[in-house]
Amino acid sequence: MLFGLPEYLIIVIPLAGSLFVPIIGRYSTRARDWTPALLMGISMILCWSLIPDIGSVPKTWNWINIPGLVIPFSMLLDSLSVIMGVLASTLCFLIYVYSTEYMAHEGDRDRFFFLMLAFGGGMLTLVLSNNLLIAFIGWEIMGFCSYGLIGFWNDKRNPPEVDPTGYESSNPLLQFKTEGEYNTHCGTKAFVVTRIGDALMLGGILLLFTFTGSFLFQDTSIGSQAVEGIAEHGGWITALAGVGLLLPTLLLIFAGAIGKSGQFPLQVWLPEAMSGPTAVSALIHAATMVKAGVYITARFLLTIVSATETSGHSSSAIGMFPLQIGFPDAFTFFAIVAIVGALTAFITGTMGMVSNELKQVLAFSTLSQLGYMMLAIGTAGMLTHYDVAYLSSVMHVVSHGAFKALLFLSSGGIIHALHTKYMSKMGGLKKYMPKTFALMWIGVLALSGIPPFSGFWSKDSIIEHVYALGVETPLGIFLFILAIAAAACTIFYSIRLMGMVFYGPSEFDEHDQEEESISSHNDKEESEESHDEHRGVPSDPGPAMMIPLYILAAFTIIAFIIYPMIQNIVLQTNRDLFIIFLEDMVAAKFGPEGLVPFTLTIGALALGGIPAYWIYIKNQDTPNSIIPENGILRKLHNFLKHRWYINEGYYWFVNKFLRFADLWRREIDEPIIDGIDFKSAATAQVLATKIRWFDDNVVDGFAEAVSTKSVEASEVGLESQTGKINDYVGVVIFGVGLLIIIGLLSLGVL
Repeated sequence: MLFGLPEYLIIVIPLAGSLFVPIIGRYSTRARDWTPALLMGISMILCWSLIPDIGSVPKTWNWINIPGLVIPFSMLLDSLSVIMGVLASTLCFLIYVYSTEYMAHEGDRDRFFFLMLAFGGGMLTLVLSNNLLIAFIGWEIMGFCSYGLIGFWNDKRNPPEVDPTGYESSNPLLQFKTEGEYNTHCGTKAFVVTRIGDALMLGGILLLFTFTGSFLFQDTSIGSQAVEGIAEHGGWITALAGVGLLLPTLLLIFAGAIGKSGQFPLQVWLPEAMSGPTAVSALIHAATMVKAGVYITARFLLTIVSATETSGHSSSAIGMFPLQIGFPDAFTFFAIVAIVGALTAFITGTMGMVSNELKQVLAFSTLSQLGYMMLAIGTAGMLTHYDVAYLSSVMHVVSHGAFKALLFLSSGGIIHALHTKYMSKMGGLKKYMPKTFALMWIGVLALSGIPPFSGFWSKDSIIEHVYALGVETPLGIFLFILAIAAAACTIFYSIRLMGMVFYGPSEFDEHDQEEESISSHNDKEESEESHDEHRGVPSDPGPAMMIPLYILAAFTIIAFIIYPMIQNIVLQTNRDLFIIFLEDMVAAKFGPEGLVPFTLTIGALALGGIPAYWIYIKNQDTPNSIIPENGILRKLHNFLKHRWYINEGYYWFVNKFLRFADLWRREIDEPIIDGIDFKSAATAQVLATKIRWFDDNVVDGFAEAVSTKSVEASEVGLESQTGKINDYVGVVIFGVGLLIIIGLLSLGVL
């Protein structure tokens, strides 16, 4: 690493630095606001300096060293960890810079920047730690920080903004008295839902430790290593498979990824996570939290591959991925991962097509793209050459991190200027925010997979590999259909977003006309009032918010130049970059093998993009009237608007459970169980009273009587104490004589 510094400083700097943020805030608010960006900038530089060290083995320390339990700690410097560390630190740095301006007029920034910096430190702890237990600590740090940041505006007392489409009014689950109450609910919901997966994940980690005897990823990657007595040959993976626990262990760990990355069926928390500041939304969606589940799933893909290869198993008759060799449960696991990813990509994509909240559309988009990443990892686990599909997943993690941060941060500028989060209240902003308009188009084109932007090269590669799986298995055909359908949904809601926000009439056009009329006919005082109104017209943000957007947009455009370098890093090769671009990128997509999936993908983009363009850009006034009040389209629209009723289904279940608990309390717990307790207590009190009477009157009375008689007897003895020595000598002589007589009698003399 740079200057020979220890690698763990990358983790220590943001985590320890977050503790000093509130202290610095007492002396300088400006220094406090820039401290997270400065510290994360240092960690970012150190992360970039790790690239030449990929594959090296850093020093190991004993974190816990007690008799019978030694848990070491070290950094993990393989390609996946380093790329994730570089991505997370870079995006965190840009978002922290953005936050200095975005949060400039907000209160309680000590808490905000403390949580933001700790959030980034938790992600770096997760991706760079070689110890699964310490990685889980980083995992939980992110969970805690997300809870605090999503509900950051918990003290707002104003009523929440009403959705003009009437979604809240038709959904009693979303009715809150104040915005602070709603924000608190959203943070709590995120915390509770992700804890479900985390609890299951911890169980999987402990089960894995039982069979490996180690928390180190490097040790679990060695298939021949196992706890003594568990498996003589083949190591822990053979031992787990032998007792039927390989699949349950992997699924328990994957449950944590499902919760953290918002995969079906635990995707319900992520749309509500938009209640926090936009910088928080970008941090969660682009840089840290939701990528954690993808990372841990990809990590276990590599772990199981390595463990399988070193366990000495030979090729399987299935003819799929070498991981399959002798372990059918592994194939089942990755099939489940792929199915969950494909379902998430499609289901959440359809939800984004009808959402009216700007950031919520981007949230559904994130869920859909995370589904693509999981689909790629699951597909890699079922293909003969896992590395190419695995590479496409890593590529999409990188590209999505850039263009989704670009979209979220751009939307933050829009919300910041208009003070509304609903797209139906926007429109015509391209005239007032031209820079944001251009940057949003770059992000949208990348998200939709339009060449040559970054999303095309990564997402289209995922679809190609799923198509290759479809050639071999019926499951692959099902997954490919869902992937293509999700691509059509993606471009539809992307163009819909741009049309509703930037095209069509704007309410500020009327303001401008009024200003011209006032300035030409009214006096100077009225002109000054007109000028005050003009200052409320939206405009592009300042430099601190725009510079990160320019950087992210630049990467999104030139990503195809950088991808060959990333491929060399991920696959640990040293091929010519231009050859990689021509053969693995261009030829793979436009050549004979990739022509069919590419054509189908283009068809899906046309299927979703043309209607969206016609409705929301070409004819901007028709979106609200295009769907009739009755009929199948309206029912379908309402079904998607209510998110397939999955979210409301959870609320219904929780509500029924709470009602059952209340009924149990009123009908069984209080009258029966508590009644038994109360009667038992009353009976015990009566019995105790009787026992006390017996104790006071019998036991204590007898003891007092004995003691009284003893005292009286002692008083009688006191009368024999005359104090005269002659009396005492006489008594002694009498006693001695009595003893002599008794002795003579016993000897028969008398």
